[in-house]
This record gives sequence, C-alpha cells and structure tokens, in this order.
Amino acid sequence: MKPLAKSARDGRPLAVRVYENLRDLIVTGELAAESQLVQEQIADSLGVSRTPVRDGLNRLAHEGLVTWVPGSGYVVNELTRQDIVEVYQVRLNLELLATRLSSGRHDAASLSRLNTLIEEMAAADPRDAARQFELNRRFHRALIEPCQNSLLLKMLDNLWDHPVNRRITRSYVHDPGNVDLMVQEHREMLSAAAAGDVDRLLELSEHHLSTGYTEALDASGQSPSELSVPETERLAE
Repeated sequence: MKPLAKSARDGRPLAVRVYENLRDLIVTGELAAESQLVQEQIADSLGVSRTPVRDGLNRLAHEGLVTWVPGSGYVVNELTRQDIVEVYQVRLNLELLATRLSSGRHDAASLSRLNTLIEEMAAADPRDAARQFELNRRFHRALIEPCQNSLLLKMLDNLWDHPVNRRITRSYVHDPGNVDLMVQEHREMLSAAAAGDVDRLLELSEHHLSTGYTEALDASGQSPSELSVPETERLAE
C-alpha cells in the first residue's frame, strides 16, 4: 500500500480517495479475502489521518466488501454465492431489456465503434486485467447505447461500478484465455446486431453473461445452477 499522491487538481474529499484506493486494492486482489485492515496501519501507509480511513472503511463495509470484527478491525470479505447470483440476475434482466430496446437502432457509426472496441480488446495485452475490464465495459455500454432509456443506462453504469461486480468481472478477465473467448463472443454479438437479429443477439448476450458469472461461481466452489433465472423473472421477455 503506497502513500496517496498529492495533487492540487484533485479536489475530492480525502475520505473518497482513501475509499477508492482501498476498493481498487480489494477489487484487484492485492488485498485478498480475510486480510485484516487496521485503521492505524492504513493511515500510516497512506500518509493520512485516521478520520478519512475510518470513513472509507465504513463505506466499504456498507457495500459489503469488508466486515468489522471487534478486537481485530476490518476484514476483507470473500465473494459469496449470494453476491454473484444477485449481481448476475440484476444485470441479466437489465442488460437484456436494454438490448431488446436497442434492436434495429444500431447505425453504421455505432457498429463501427463496436468493431473498434473488439479489435482493441484483441490487440491489448490479455494479462492487463484493468485494460481488458475497461474495454469489455465500453463494448457492453456501446451495444446498449441506442436503447434511448437514460434511466436504464444509468442503472447499468452504476452496476458496472459496484465494487462487487468489479471483483467478479475483473476476476474473469484476469485469465488470458477468457479474453480470447470474450473477443469471439463479442464478434458474434456484433454480427447479430448488424443483421438486426434481436432473438439471436439476446441468445448470445445471455450465454455471454452466464459464462462469466458461472466461472465466478465455479471459482467460489458454488453450483453454476444457481444462476438459472426463471422465465417469469426475465423483464426483457
């Protein structure tokens, strides 16, 4: 853990910067599950007072990334089955709805942008999980951009930014083999969008999402069957 860099241009509250620093360390796995986080030690490492550290840890606890253990300080939580299932079910419903609403609205410019993002992902270092995560996010955002529902887009943006979802998706793209698979699936999704084949696009999108979250469940020792979503619960159907 390195001291926070001081910048006159960064006017954000110190507690926010501490929170984001700790969040990113947890998301990337640098702070592994069961790691103990002691306020005094973190404050010394970051070169800040205890107050912003306490506020940052409280926010992490509220988001479920850490837990307060009396006498031991805060402890980094493991990803649970429930975490993965809840994020998957919400994202599946919202993204399929946005995909359906975007059907037939992809013009030449949007299709070209999607293709560019795919090629950037294919050319980027597959071991650069941060870069791959961002390109993956930008592709999915561009795919649903034409849905013309600002509230829906905002909800999906917030879901992408949620620390739990960041941990899930970053852990998936961390495997170079998964990046190759994502590139292939993204190309198939682009082809369906270009053809205006909404049924095929929805089918590909659901399979694409289930692949990543199923692997997250496998890694946590849980059953992939937990990801099944009853037909009656799918908002996009």
